[in-house]
Amino acid sequence: MSQRNKNNSIIFLTTLSVYLGLVLVGGATPSVLAQAALTRNFDVQEEIEVRDDLDNKPDDEEIRNFQNGDFPAVFAQLLNEIKEEVKNGKISLPLQADFIIDAQYRASKMCSGTSIGSNISDQNLSDFVGNAVNQKFESKIYEIADYGNGKSEKSGKVRLEANSTDLTLKISFTKSNAEQFADFLNQEFSFYSSVENTLTKELYENAKVTSENNQVFIVTRLPRGSLDELLKQDAKAEKE
Repeated sequence: MSQRNKNNSIIFLTTLSVYLGLVLVGGATPSVLAQAALTRNFDVQEEIEVRDDLDNKPDDEEIRNFQNGDFPAVFAQLLNEIKEEVKNGKISLPLQADFIIDAQYRASKMCSGTSIGSNISDQNLSDFVGNAVNQKFESKIYEIADYGNGKSEKSGKVRLEANSTDLTLKISFTKSNAEQFADFLNQEFSFYSSVENTLTKELYENAKVTSENNQVFIVTRLPRGSLDELLKQDAKAEKE
């Protein structure tokens, strides 16, 4: 039997019990009985629909974790800080065409460790982005990741990769309910893509969340042209 048929059976039985109860009490006309039964029918239907809707929503822990998993917004913060470094003359333009910052985080219940690598030739850019990645992402990775499936270790990775086409932020972390959490983040990212800030909006629109086994993967791409134009505007404003 389908869920809808089950719901209809529940509504019918509840309506019948209301009808018989009013008959036993006595004094109610058929029209009153029908109206009471019909009203109760709608009430039960609403209760079932609300309950079904709640069953499909993520649990409280996932909702709390959204703030920790809101990586497109953190990506926007990082880019705005790079913008300020360019404006203050601490990072030179043009940025290196191809570069990679790669960070890995692992934590057991006894200790944690971080490793980070970079191939950025501009030392100022390398130091700034490396420190920013650790400061902005390390704590969020540890907060949002799960040990999961009886494992004694949780882990995550952050990779910031640039080429002539895109600047891409790739995030992955262990999650016990990976598929459900990935679906939840995709829904939230879709909702927040309506923000007014142009940069943040573009990052949300270009963010995609997937899952595999106990891993969640978040890939956020920014077209290289958008980044270069953003940085050039600040440099131009500074010269003027």
